[in-house]
Amino acid sequence: DYNYYKIKMLLAKKDSDEQVLLAEDQAWMESISDSDKEINANMVFMAQFEKVLSNSDESSSAAEETIAE
Repeated sequence: DYNYYKIKMLLAKKDSDEQVLLAEDQAWMESISDSDKEINANMVFMAQFEKVLSNSDESSSAAEETIAE
């Protein structure tokens, strides 16, 4: 969503420029930060899960080839 990222960028710039954020803006930034952390954690989990599944598929394929021989 364009407006979401626009607001987030503007507030992050204010924060990095050490400008005083309104309490409402600060609360929004903190809630978004928590949401971003949760999304990142989910993405890492899914990537690890896919890797495990891929390794599992490779292992079972190798086992099937060994049995076939």
